[in-house]
Amino acid sequence: MKNNKRRRKYLGTSFQNRMLFLVFASAVIPAVIIAACLYSLIFHMLALQMVFPEAIAYNVMPVLDKINIIIAIALPLSLFLIWIIALELSHRIAGPLYRMEKELDERINGHKHGPIRLREKDEFKLLADKFNKLICK
Repeated sequence: MKNNKRRRKYLGTSFQNRMLFLVFASAVIPAVIIAACLYSLIFHMLALQMVFPEAIAYNVMPVLDKINIIIAIALPLSLFLIWIIALELSHRIAGPLYRMEKELDERINGHKHGPIRLREKDEFKLLADKFNKLICK
């Protein structure tokens, strides 16, 4: 039995690029909005609780520095993890679609005959089976 694993996660197709952007943006945009709102709310509420402006600066600056350090560490790590998840998700959909497209092109050009073979767990396996019924009559 030959190795049945795709070697490349990123195919570079426009479909996969759109999916990557969509998944990445749908995770990052709400997270950034919520983080900005919380960041603003925390410091706005803290400023309202303090009476003297110099006390605000004295008490808020160390907290702000710690929060900025946490953000500087967590943000790149979070973005990287979101990108990896988006890449994996797009690969699971774009990979089988790309494979089916190449297989159909080979059959149209007469270079290959027989059924289109996808892995059992691929997303478009049912669609490939229907194509096989159509082309292998």
